[in-house]
Amino acid sequence: MDVRRLRQRIGVSQAGLAVLVGTHAMTISKWERKVARPAGPQERTLRALLRAVERGWSAEDDAVKRDPARALADAFEAAYREAELDLGALSATNRFPGRIVELKRGDVMSKLTIEIAPGVRMGSVITTDSVERLGLAVGARAIAIVKATEVIVARA
Repeated sequence: MDVRRLRQRIGVSQAGLAVLVGTHAMTISKWERKVARPAGPQERTLRALLRAVERGWSAEDDAVKRDPARALADAFEAAYREAELDLGALSATNRFPGRIVELKRGDVMSKLTIEIAPGVRMGSVITTDSVERLGLAVGARAIAIVKATEVIVARA
């Protein structure tokens, strides 16, 4: 992870990032120069901050200094909030919640597999743009919505 680039994308100084991650500004400098590496909990916090930035979150040093807990809470909320989806507005009634267990990205199309129950999986091919727009990744919760005019049945 490029800590300097992340810090710049967040919009904070080394001291500001240090407050968010719970370390000293000199440690941030060492990470940026690749003299040292973040420990496990700090690495997880940095990854959450990166996810928040990718979803549009940013901060300023003044806001971080004023209320670091609020700034970090806002970052985590941006990183982990689930998209609101009013499924009642859909005509499809076949909705299968689950988790994405496989995701193969292509240049234009991507294939994903959602596990809707232990050992029960559904596959889908959607645009890679949709994968990015929806923030889909392995481990993410998702809902497979099936809308079909025909169901093909075979003898078991």
